[in-house]
Amino acid sequence: MKILLVRPPVPSQTIGLKHIMICEPLELEYIAANLDGHNLMIFDHLVERGFKKRFSEFKPDIVISSCYKTGTNEVIKIFRYVKSINPDCLTIVGGVHATLIPEDFADIAVDIIGLGDGTMLLPEIVKALEQRSSISNIPGIAIPVSEGELFMTETREYMPKPDLLPFPKRELVAHLKHKYYYLMHRPVATLKTTWGCWYRCNFCFTWKITDGLPYSRSAQSIVDELLTINDTEIYIVDDIFLINKSRLNELAHLIKKYGIKKNYLCYSRADFIVENESVIAEWAELGLKAVFIGLEATTDEELLDMNKQLPADHNVKAIQILRKYKIDIYGSLIPQANYEKEDWDRLYRFITDNKLYYVNISPATPLPGADNYEEFKNQLTVPEDAHSLFDLSHQLTKTKMPLRAYYRELLKLYVKTTLNMKSARMNTFRTLPSIWTINYWRLILGALKIGRQFLFSYSHHSIKEIRKAKYKGPELSDLSFEYKRKHPSFEDIPSGNETSNKMEQVLINM
Repeated sequence: MKILLVRPPVPSQTIGLKHIMICEPLELEYIAANLDGHNLMIFDHLVERGFKKRFSEFKPDIVISSCYKTGTNEVIKIFRYVKSINPDCLTIVGGVHATLIPEDFADIAVDIIGLGDGTMLLPEIVKALEQRSSISNIPGIAIPVSEGELFMTETREYMPKPDLLPFPKRELVAHLKHKYYYLMHRPVATLKTTWGCWYRCNFCFTWKITDGLPYSRSAQSIVDELLTINDTEIYIVDDIFLINKSRLNELAHLIKKYGIKKNYLCYSRADFIVENESVIAEWAELGLKAVFIGLEATTDEELLDMNKQLPADHNVKAIQILRKYKIDIYGSLIPQANYEKEDWDRLYRFITDNKLYYVNISPATPLPGADNYEEFKNQLTVPEDAHSLFDLSHQLTKTKMPLRAYYRELLKLYVKTTLNMKSARMNTFRTLPSIWTINYWRLILGALKIGRQFLFSYSHHSIKEIRKAKYKGPELSDLSFEYKRKHPSFEDIPSGNETSNKMEQVLINM
């Protein structure tokens, strides 16, 4: 079968790192790796143009996509276009948001929703479609049967043992390799070693996706994949990589044994760094160049409210340890909706006192699936289906100070921090691109684009912009939810009325 895997574009209103980092579509590479025997193609909207032409020329039997919440409507737009051209082309969506809130994809243009990791699930679905046999017995999928309503099959474990997964099929985007980067990590390859999280931060849904059970690869499996990657820059995308001391020690031993020479960017909690300085020292020698820390807040009270499970002074100590070993810190901070001028000033003092340069300042955003979502759901100032605004950069609950002033303080904090060239020279350890190189001006241009978005972000809360954020593409008036039953694989899927009671129970249990 011809299978087109598509990464959706970033919505125009979504603010974030899209202007200063674009990494390979790892989730699609994983899915493709287990679909041997089929004609596969990846189209990456983030770095490619001409999707309509590619679709017309490739003529796929199946189109697959994946996204976070911000990309929900973009996926539906793509699928509506696909169905408008070829109603018989089957559409499948999966990924984080589809697993958490599958009913957001209960659209006429969506045929199948994959729940959980798709690497093992997709081959089962494709085989059933290819053999024109029923998919209703495949665990871990949802089928839209009417607008906003789903037929759910039996549940399945999120994923098998990670060491059983094939390595990502990177060759499908090898021609785009030069376009993938993270700041000055260029070109960069992404590596995933753990799915899920050990902690229970109430603003995060990562641990809930896997039902609180992390899935981690062995050190040998990680090294085996590293040996297949030619790139020097490695971005380890685990939500927490520096956490299991014994695995990190074993992995360090194997990296030395095989003589692997790479530079690493990864995520860590502050408490691990404070309690395991010897591990940080060893990994600094192995090539650990930057660590992304979820600092989140500067006070014990704020961290307690987030269920972060560490004291504020650990953030300071962790920064000092990383600086000691000349490892750059990429610090994440979460200003709350009740921030006033003195709170923004306190945040800036924390940044300057701790010599931070690379910062990601993300306003507290209620996210469906997180523990605190029900608490803040009724405080949302935008509709839940304005998906593109749930980007961790828009403030979506009522602010104590005027919203426009709130965004102005946020932008000022970014400007004072990231456009401070003196701070960049004094407080970073990686060699910044020379002012005479194109990479330098790419970063500057990207930063200016983000700044412009923040400058006008208050306007995204207008009726006009919210309507835009909710837009799913042209309606498909010629299609009904019954059309898919012409395919034998869907013949025994109940209609919307027959599944209403089951859907109600599913929503109660989610």
